[in-house]
Amino acid sequence: LCRDLRGRQRCSFTERRDSTGAAPPDPAVRLGPMKLRWAPARVGDALHEVDTPALVLDLDRFEANLERLMRSSTVRGMRVRPHAKSHKCVEIARRQMEAGAVGICCQKVSEAEIFLAGGIDNVLITNEIIGKRKVTALASLAIRHPKSTIAVCVDDVRQVRQIATACRALAAELEVYIELDVGHGRAGVPDTPAVVDLAREIKLHKNLRLRGLQAYYGSAQHRRTVRERRQAITL
Repeated sequence: LCRDLRGRQRCSFTERRDSTGAAPPDPAVRLGPMKLRWAPARVGDALHEVDTPALVLDLDRFEANLERLMRSSTVRGMRVRPHAKSHKCVEIARRQMEAGAVGICCQKVSEAEIFLAGGIDNVLITNEIIGKRKVTALASLAIRHPKSTIAVCVDDVRQVRQIATACRALAAELEVYIELDVGHGRAGVPDTPAVVDLAREIKLHKNLRLRGLQAYYGSAQHRRTVRERRQAITL
């Protein structure tokens, strides 16, 4: 029996029973366990039949864009590490690395875990990971994927010590990048002396390897010319 908020009867139903008086089986039991390996579409499905959420990719454009990126970067002597937060797809990451990318970037530990499990063997977490539970999870990834390169950004001595403690407890090793604040005010150390101090702290911990620096300025992204990027940074 269903009633609305004023107590008026809106609908009702009568439970059906078989000849023995037993209630019918629960529909969930009858249907069995839910399939965990769900796929939003199969090869040959029409576009309107694709379930959501789903990543729909124009393969020709993707391959052309990827080839263009790798060609222009190689000419300039740069190595490419695409950020996987834009697609969150292991297969795309795999194709990016096959095209010449040195690895991928992730936003957080749980994202890194998925890509490492999918065979992506070089992952940089472009955030500062803090908290005992999270740094322990980070260190455990290095143990579970010993042949992979796993790196994380740091900008504080306390964070470095926390990560080093977790790595030491599990006999794990991680690579670290010192993040610079280049004016965005979001994260990173403010100046050269702070970089040196943090590098010296990292050097004290055998489980950590300093690999370089990271800098990010979101407002300067997706601008075509150097002049446009400089204007965005100085605003």
